[in-house]
Amino acid sequence: MTQLTKGANVAVPSDAVNIVVTWTAAPQAPTVDLSTLLVTATGKVRDDSDFVFYNAPQHASGAVRLGPSSPGSASVEAHLTGVEDVVERIVVVLSADGGPFSQVPGLTVRVDDATSGQVVAQFGDMGATSETALVAGELYRRAGAWKFRAVGQGWDSGLAGLATDFGISVDDAPEQPSSSTAPAATPASAPAPAPALRPAEPSQGEQPGSDTSQPYAAPVSPTPAPLQPPQQPSAPQQAPLQPPHQPQAPLQAPLPHQAPLQPPHQPQAPQYEPLQPPHHQQAPQQVPSPQMAPPPQMAPPQMAPPQMPLAAPATQAAPSVVNLDKGHVSLRKGDRVSLTKTGAPPMSRVFMGLGWDPAKRGRNIDLDASVIAFDANGRELEIVWFMHKKEFGGAIVHLGDNLTGKGDGDDEVITLDLTAIPPTVVHLAFTINSYSGQKFTDVRNAYARLVDAQSGAELVRFSLSESDRATGVVIAALSRTPQGTWDMRAIGQFANGRTVKKLVKPAVQMLGL
Repeated sequence: MTQLTKGANVAVPSDAVNIVVTWTAAPQAPTVDLSTLLVTATGKVRDDSDFVFYNAPQHASGAVRLGPSSPGSASVEAHLTGVEDVVERIVVVLSADGGPFSQVPGLTVRVDDATSGQVVAQFGDMGATSETALVAGELYRRAGAWKFRAVGQGWDSGLAGLATDFGISVDDAPEQPSSSTAPAATPASAPAPAPALRPAEPSQGEQPGSDTSQPYAAPVSPTPAPLQPPQQPSAPQQAPLQPPHQPQAPLQAPLPHQAPLQPPHQPQAPQYEPLQPPHHQQAPQQVPSPQMAPPPQMAPPQMAPPQMPLAAPATQAAPSVVNLDKGHVSLRKGDRVSLTKTGAPPMSRVFMGLGWDPAKRGRNIDLDASVIAFDANGRELEIVWFMHKKEFGGAIVHLGDNLTGKGDGDDEVITLDLTAIPPTVVHLAFTINSYSGQKFTDVRNAYARLVDAQSGAELVRFSLSESDRATGVVIAALSRTPQGTWDMRAIGQFANGRTVKKLVKPAVQMLGL
């Protein structure tokens, strides 16, 4: 076995290898996820299908797939003969939820020969500090063979930032650049490539002289131009507001000339007719009679319409909110329930179970459940989703993903400790979306249910009866009351977004914030 340090490389003796990552699992330590990126000579992926992670655990080529995992261990299997020729590197990525990698003890990467089971190499000292995502190492081509290089380069912007830098399209990508790359496009001014030069230490693995001239380099971060288009639709929205005001001017000008045509609106018209030929003095006596009748007809429509719309909101201003005194509650769209029970302590540990089924038999539906935390003013605080599965010290935890939507029970579960969620968090919006772009017309029996984690009893359920050709839905929300308790509201409104980040603004509107 070869012990590697940063920048060192070793030849891979087999066409089938396993990359195994181990660490010391602890209750308060961050959780670690393993993923891989299949990168071309450009330093980026071809498209999102080259990202192999827990939500897409096998590459389309079948050459790379995630292996067994357990608390403190994760692995990826690579069959190198099946890797497409255009793929130059298989980048091994680690991400931490709940803290930086400095809080993950005993982090080690190991290369195993999948055929013989022999340990080929091991890399343990990555020197991570504040990073929440890092490239641990990579398999790469060199002179017709494959080698493994120890990298240990980190990103403070998490898995989303790292994946974006490698060309993965993450909706609403973080505005702050990753710690390993600079936002400027000019290589000379970019401070970030400095960490990328750290692995360029003298190679201490097998064949040390073959690759020291080409140290690992992080890909250039994408330009932030895609963040601007959402501001452009504002201009066409204001243009239609002007035409309605222009037709009003010609309506007032003709009034003096067309007074006889509008007797109901011009009661003074008869005063101008006596100024005309005197032999028509009897005409004014007949004109007042038809002009006197319309006024009583105009009065009722002017008074009635303003009163009707004003009265409607008043009847809906104070809907009643039930609580859990009678046990299980089934919600309809727009309903709300207080998560309290008379004489019982406040609700604490619960979990939100979300589920769905394919609309057609034999078809897989890949959906993702997430939760967005907002403050009282609708400001986004945090998002717990498949790229960031734990927040607020474990008060909110995403437990995993169902890739097909088949089978009974919850497809995804998000646990919550309501008493440990920071007081700045006032609203929690639960979303479901399709990373692969599938529409909700392909989904049936979608639901959200709140369960008491201690007793296992289902408290509240909302079943979504509608469908839409959209890729996302805000299905439910929990909101903190002024008394410190929580309410659950059934929302069930659709919006487009491949990831939860595209549903943040729609969720703010749906919550009325």
